[in-house]
Amino acid sequence: MRLLAVKISFFILFLVITFFPKNILAIKYSSCDINKDDWYKIIDFDKDVSVEIFYNECKLNLKDYRYLAIPINNKSSEKLFVDAIWGNGKKWLDFNARYIVKPNSIDTVKYLIHRNKKELDKDWLNHFPNARGFPNGVHSHWKTINLNELNYIKLKVSANKNIDNDSVFFKAPFGKSNYEPIQFKDQSIPIIDELGQYSSANWEGKTENIDQLKKQGEIDQQLYKSAKFRTDHSIYGGFKKVGKFNASGFFRTQKIDDKWWFIDPDGYPFWSIGVTGAGKGNQTKILNKEFLFSDISDEINILSISNSNKISNKRGINYYNLNLIRKYGKNWEEVHHDVTIGRYKNWGINTFGAWSIVQNKSDIPFTLVASTKKQNIGKIENTIDPFNPQFIIDLKNNLNNFKNLNNDPWLMGVFVHNEIHWGKNLDIPIELLKLSNSPARSALESFFQNKYSSIKEMNQVWSSNYENFKDINDQIDIKNQKVHSDLKDFFEFYVDYYFKTVDREFRKVFPNHLYLGCRLYEKTHGNKIVRKIAAKYCDVLSYNVYKYSLTDFDFFKNLNKPVIIGEFHFGTGTHGVWGTGLRVAYNLEQQAELYKQFVYEASINPAIIGAHWFQWTDQPATGRFDGENFRIGFVSITDQPYQNLVDATKHINSNLLEWRK
Repeated sequence: MRLLAVKISFFILFLVITFFPKNILAIKYSSCDINKDDWYKIIDFDKDVSVEIFYNECKLNLKDYRYLAIPINNKSSEKLFVDAIWGNGKKWLDFNARYIVKPNSIDTVKYLIHRNKKELDKDWLNHFPNARGFPNGVHSHWKTINLNELNYIKLKVSANKNIDNDSVFFKAPFGKSNYEPIQFKDQSIPIIDELGQYSSANWEGKTENIDQLKKQGEIDQQLYKSAKFRTDHSIYGGFKKVGKFNASGFFRTQKIDDKWWFIDPDGYPFWSIGVTGAGKGNQTKILNKEFLFSDISDEINILSISNSNKISNKRGINYYNLNLIRKYGKNWEEVHHDVTIGRYKNWGINTFGAWSIVQNKSDIPFTLVASTKKQNIGKIENTIDPFNPQFIIDLKNNLNNFKNLNNDPWLMGVFVHNEIHWGKNLDIPIELLKLSNSPARSALESFFQNKYSSIKEMNQVWSSNYENFKDINDQIDIKNQKVHSDLKDFFEFYVDYYFKTVDREFRKVFPNHLYLGCRLYEKTHGNKIVRKIAAKYCDVLSYNVYKYSLTDFDFFKNLNKPVIIGEFHFGTGTHGVWGTGLRVAYNLEQQAELYKQFVYEASINPAIIGAHWFQWTDQPATGRFDGENFRIGFVSITDQPYQNLVDATKHINSNLLEWRK
């Protein structure tokens, strides 16, 4: 009888696999059962995980390698998105990455392995303590595991269209490319050449000398001086083919056939393809480590005072600006402005994203960022106290700095703040309970004083014994549902007060323009209170999104407001720049493919009306002000374009309207 039951169970499993392959759970393997020379079929493309491989016994030690590699055979006619997660069982340390496999091809997908800072050469860290990467493929991240303790690898395989169940196969994962970090004592000095490039490596496109820069400057002026948007676009870059709608003379938003759009000043639907930081580079610190950099003091000393201030101070050097002076000469800022606009139009980029400096007399739509100084509320860092009178003063001053642009039709809209740390619903209220004196604390006391007729009534509800409203503190039972509800209500009041205040002051200065929100960062994406109230006041909700995919980015679908992605990128950690990015690409080709797919997914989302790549230039190899040193630019530190990204954005511009349909 038992044998019969087993046979029936296997028969049922056979039927499920044969006739309902899309509905089965992920296939699970023990690494001991996978032969490194055999191909294994992937048959489930709809689940969060298609394949799970466990390394409980037969271990995979990645410690001596730069990449986790997995051979993939794609027999389908579609691009495959191979997402991997690997870890040791502690989910908060799971690392994820994506690799795109071409149709009808066999490829070895490669995922960069990050290291814990504790493993790195201390001499490198002494000179560059906050760098995200170091030479020869050394990349650090807090989210790393002991690579001897790899417990599992999970693969999710997907495509933009349905693919056949007999078309995708994988082989056993393995480590690839030896991990051979350069010890600081073995590093040639100076580390950085006169152009700001890493001196101990060569790569395709590396600028050899200043004369090459000058020649390229002449070429770029000829190539881009008269560039225009395509003829099927409006002068602002809007899509003429969609039709013409009410022309207000300024950018506005409108829903057309259940899809949101910007509408440009001439009335044409517009989808914002942007890059942040247009025309500018980052300074790198040299103080107390000048010997690591080639001596360029004589060249800087002969510059005019205005130019030298834009290149160097006692703390650091902006090599990008220095290279622009070398490239274009006396009127470098004006020439660079014109070339950058020409590049944008030629490449199909239609918006200067946040922190761009090329916006005066611009004939490219642009955005602004108005901001005030952030502060800490207890343990919550980088947040705002909207009840602080100084906040109102600073907000008014910063908005008024741009008031002369209110009548500029090229101004697409204004972001106010960037990545405020809101915390979870109770975080700020609980921190305020601990404080004794701050404007937000006073607002908390007034809020409860208005809610309750007396402290006695509040004590009854909270099961507390405060003497007065100034006495309230965190010595209460947070699990008490009444306390929990009251603190949540205050947080909603707090958030509403912030957005209401910004909206009021914004409309006074910019009655003609769009309030683009505060560029919510990842930890706030899931906060329902923040997004609900942001939607109440903002014309467009803005999110900074560092993810490989937007397929699950739909939590705002019931808010009936358009959304713009203020930042995203994929970095490579190549071409002399040591760090990768907040999301990683194996090489330039993969970077371009990830970029195209991300914008494709954004464009088919009815609410999303734009996506802005962060940023225009690579960060310095030795790090910007906070040490971040990512290879994420459309151009290098010597202003050389990365052709893969250029071709990708041309492809995006040519296909976006069809995707949007």
